[in-house]
Amino acid sequence: MKIRAQKAANTGFSLVEMLVVIAVIGIIAAIAVPNIGRINDSAKDATYRRNAQNIASVFASAQAAGVDFSASSTAEADIIDAIIAGATVSDADSPFNGTYFGVPGLDATDAVSETAGAAMYLQWDSSSRQLLYTGGQ
Repeated sequence: MKIRAQKAANTGFSLVEMLVVIAVIGIIAAIAVPNIGRINDSAKDATYRRNAQNIASVFASAQAAGVDFSASSTAEADIIDAIIAGATVSDADSPFNGTYFGVPGLDATDAVSETAGAAMYLQWDSSSRQLLYTGGQ
């Protein structure tokens, strides 16, 4: 009687098993890929809303301190650009003398794209001379 060393004939994966795994991965990818675009759009929209809130807040704070961003123009885009550029109070009698009012995290290089996005959520009220955050309403 000869004793032969048995080889494991069933090592590895069969072709059918590999095809099933590839099909499952393909189905998961088909479900996930369209949602990635919506996530990016949602994140961009949230950034625009946050920037609009910051712009409106800086405008109100600066207005209370005596800075008038609307002195040179009443166009909403010009006022938003002036707020992003920022201003420093220069009234020696003001308790806010030397205080800088600007939007943190935004600078002139961001102004064009951020103004366009944030402007959707801002409204200039010419009668009260206030920049209002509308929240997309």
